[in-house]
Amino acid sequence: MRVPGLVPLVLTLIALSLIFALLERIGAALPRKKLLRRERTVDFLYWFFTPWVSRTASTFAVFLVIASLGKKSSSTWFDHQSLAIQIIELLVLTDLLGYASHRLFHSRFLWKFHAIHHSAEDVDWLAATRLHPVNEILTRIAQVVPLYLLGFRGTPLAAVAPIIAFYAIFLHANLRWDFGPLRYVIASPSFHRWHHTSQEEGLERNFAGLFPWIDLLFGTFHMPRGVQPQKFGVVNERVPTTLIAQLAYPFRRQNPIRSQSEISYTSDGHTVA
Repeated sequence: MRVPGLVPLVLTLIALSLIFALLERIGAALPRKKLLRRERTVDFLYWFFTPWVSRTASTFAVFLVIASLGKKSSSTWFDHQSLAIQIIELLVLTDLLGYASHRLFHSRFLWKFHAIHHSAEDVDWLAATRLHPVNEILTRIAQVVPLYLLGFRGTPLAAVAPIIAFYAIFLHANLRWDFGPLRYVIASPSFHRWHHTSQEEGLERNFAGLFPWIDLLFGTFHMPRGVQPQKFGVVNERVPTTLIAQLAYPFRRQNPIRSQSEISYTSDGHTVA
């Protein structure tokens, strides 16, 4: 995999900043905040750290796992299908696998790595790249290796990767869009922002990255019409606000970390220890 250079990353950052600034003027979910603010510093750093470090490491890890399985890259049944059909199949299967791995990252054992992603209190498109390397590596292994073993190979897999990456950026945007009649079919910013809320009604909801009907099937769908989540971040937990501290956070000696589903509430909505 070719690591993106500095110039393409900077140009993409500028282009997306302008695009989403315009979109937020049209349909912001919450009042827009200043571009340069304290929490944005770590998100800007992740914009470069994630593709240079985390995704490079995850690609290497996937290759190592596949090589250890001794599976040769021979012709498969899927090779006789059109590229378009394979991409559709891959998008559905990838999201099913992503749903399962995402729920695992909300469990007690893996939550400490995923908490880094949920630590953003001002959720917008740039927060999509706030990922701990362990989160990125294990998620890619859980998604790509099963697909490879099923028989999917190079071109279709390579075609799906940027679709998923850019759609994840869009899902985190500060937009109130829910796609109306397609709200149960295609994931929207409104759908995913409920996943990031620290409000009780949104905890452990909306794990799918592309297709909300997966959450409907497993009883984890939550997207009330005309209502937007107001608060974001992790509950009853203090995640550091700098890149280095966040990378070290899951490995620090600390009190036992609970997943979001293990948080208890009082009748007035406050958390209890």
